[in-house]
Amino acid sequence: MTESDPSPYRVGVPTPDTGTSSAEMQPDVAVNRRHQLMVVVSMYTGYAMFMVLRMAPPVAGAAITSDPNLGIDIGDWGRILGMGTIGALLGKLIGGYAADKLGGRVTFTIGLLVTSIGVLAFAMSSAAWMFQAAFFLALMAKSSGWPAMTKIIETSFRPNEYGRVWGVLATSSRIGTLIATLLLGGLLAVVPWQTTLYIAATAGIVITVYFAVSQKAAAEKLAAAMPKTDNERGGNVDHPLFGTSLFEAITYFFRSRQFWLITGSMMGMTIMWDFLLMVPLYLRDTLNMQPADAAMASSAFPFGSLISVLAGGFIFDKLSRRSMAWVMGGLLLVAAGCILTFYLMPRLDMAANALTGLSLALLFVFGLCVSPCYYIPMSVFSIQFGGPHSGFLIALLDALAFGVTAAFYYFAGDVAQHSWALFLFLLLAVAVCSMLTMFFFLLGEARNVSTDRESIAVAQRTMTDFH
Repeated sequence: MTESDPSPYRVGVPTPDTGTSSAEMQPDVAVNRRHQLMVVVSMYTGYAMFMVLRMAPPVAGAAITSDPNLGIDIGDWGRILGMGTIGALLGKLIGGYAADKLGGRVTFTIGLLVTSIGVLAFAMSSAAWMFQAAFFLALMAKSSGWPAMTKIIETSFRPNEYGRVWGVLATSSRIGTLIATLLLGGLLAVVPWQTTLYIAATAGIVITVYFAVSQKAAAEKLAAAMPKTDNERGGNVDHPLFGTSLFEAITYFFRSRQFWLITGSMMGMTIMWDFLLMVPLYLRDTLNMQPADAAMASSAFPFGSLISVLAGGFIFDKLSRRSMAWVMGGLLLVAAGCILTFYLMPRLDMAANALTGLSLALLFVFGLCVSPCYYIPMSVFSIQFGGPHSGFLIALLDALAFGVTAAFYYFAGDVAQHSWALFLFLLLAVAVCSMLTMFFFLLGEARNVSTDRESIAVAQRTMTDFH
């Protein structure tokens, strides 16, 4: 391990009185699974509500731009969405810092409440600047949800459970999106768009109260069921970032090769993820699909995502990091193969129905392969590497990936208009780079864990000889 790539896994050295490491000093107490389940259910419900609120204004977009009393045209709507994007990017950093300072439960509660208020303000808006301000507020607050869950998981579960917990929670974003598009879309058919948003905001406030009450009760029970060591109670004093400022933590992150590897992979996967937004246009322009068929093909992506990310969390906890390097490298290689197939589709002599079926299959497999690689390694790494700054770290990774993706698609639209083949070639190159960086990242994680185990074993032998 080099000085420029510090290990985040050094969990303690043997104490003089017992000769055991702090990682081995956990009391033999059965974990209260019922209260852990309460923690997961409330986070799952809360984050799904975050996504419902995040999608509610866009779902109402067609009705808003069609309302002659508002005078909101497509250009105005684009600026409203753009202001929301700026709010989301800023909110990632603010939410991450708040989660580290205030704790996950407080940050999540405030974030969900403010997001609900933002949607409520959006429903009451009557001018473009009001819509922009309300959407900015809503998305800025919404960005606090994921960093806040990082801190809650860190205090409620053991490290060998992180993967499966993240795997379950990651599906909540897809569920929330489906609820927003199906349920809120159905409401728009029978009630005005303002009423639809009022209902969503009211539901958000109710879920906020439920989250706060259930998390408080579960936290008290888990504190008794999972008593912590002096080290854990003090905030893991053996972690390299214990007692550091945010600036010192950022400097520490930037010195780590592992940080840049996972950042590079996240940038690539976020670009791949947003390919979903371009698929209907590609299918329409290159394969002459009807808009309805193109939209139907796009729906296969989230279903593949739901299945794989749920199973991927349990597999991540069970397999070694070296094994996961091959598994996730292989998954991203298959995802790159899906992009290559899209690239070749215009050259295939297939009927329209067959092309639609192939598109469905490719997007299902694409979502199946990308999702576990996107959600789980970064989330687990942020807890272990970030330590007391884990909330800010996960927000920083997300913000960097988000910024590069925004820049990519800012220019990619013109590239696609000129040549879809060139666009897909660039996307294929991104997929290959993401696969390689993820592979080497997980190999590095395997070396880190192995090195720290050897250090602990040497320290234990030293203390035994001393006694």
